[in-house]
Amino acid sequence: MQILIHNSQYFHQKYGGVSRYSSCLLKNLAKKKLDINLIAPIYKNRYLKDIKNIKKKGFYLPKYPNLKILRVLNNRLIELYKKNIKADVIHDLYYPENEKNYLKKKVITIHDTIHEKFNHLYKDNYYEFRKKIIEKTDKFICVSENTRQDFIEYYKINEDRTCVITHGYEHLSDIETIDISKFEKLKKPFLLYVGGRSKYKNFKLLAEAFAKTNKINENFNIVCYGGEKFSNEEFSYFKKLGIEKKIIKLNGSDSLLKSLYINCELLISTSEYEGFGITILEAIYLNCKVLSNEINVFKNIYKDSINYFRFNNLDHLIYQLENIIIKRKNNINQIDINQILLNNNWESSGNKTYEIYKSLANV
Repeated sequence: MQILIHNSQYFHQKYGGVSRYSSCLLKNLAKKKLDINLIAPIYKNRYLKDIKNIKKKGFYLPKYPNLKILRVLNNRLIELYKKNIKADVIHDLYYPENEKNYLKKKVITIHDTIHEKFNHLYKDNYYEFRKKIIEKTDKFICVSENTRQDFIEYYKINEDRTCVITHGYEHLSDIETIDISKFEKLKKPFLLYVGGRSKYKNFKLLAEAFAKTNKINENFNIVCYGGEKFSNEEFSYFKKLGIEKKIIKLNGSDSLLKSLYINCELLISTSEYEGFGITILEAIYLNCKVLSNEINVFKNIYKDSINYFRFNNLDHLIYQLENIIIKRKNNINQIDINQILLNNNWESSGNKTYEIYKSLANV
């Protein structure tokens, strides 16, 4: 069975949740009896760079300017590959950047409906563009039941065209940890925040809560791992709150991220919406305490394996921070944790995706 795989985010992302999903899925698919061609004409993604045992058509460039001509060239090469490479199924691991039909069975992974849900925050025409792509796609893999239901609601498609295949955590199992005590910035106990901070990610809520809890901010810092650099606006906001020296920005390797999970006092998520929330699963696997905004997708996936604060409620966030950190109350259900790890893993994701390919290719 010949499979053509593409992820448009490989051109844009060095790291990221979509890229993590793609690389872990590919490593599991490489174990199957599949002839896979992975197309990424120009890419800077570190996860893709490290993938072995799969034919890759493309060139790794660690850094390149954000030029329109490069993007046009990359997309043109993708079109040529999709048109000319023989395949039973094309799997786009994220929405492609053109809606052409290549007369092949097609599946797309749907990670979330952020642009649809928060369209007032984005100056784009994603909805209309995606409608054209959806019309020409046979099957949609959604990363959670919440994402599937949202996707069906926004695009009014038959639910038989959708399925749910979740993420996993095993990518962290073979990664070595590092001694973080050698980092001067990490000598003080810290709370951990992972990923982007803008728009619906709602990081300002955590900053404000942290500033208002002297018992915590006098003894802890916040480490922000990944995501964009702190903007001037963010610096000004932190300074206004009096916490500019207590918020630390770090990027680095998976070894550093794993070590941060293991050594932090608490992982905090303030996001107003997620498609799955892989950072929560990673934290649970590494026995890291979690406090999250109370959003439906997390309640459905993670149940009582993590702590919640009432949706966007500053006072309850402060209450929960003090409860967990100062009073040492961590109200989680170990049975839920074990079940979550059993239900969400990359081996299962690879097996289920393989079955989707077989059904589309009539194998």
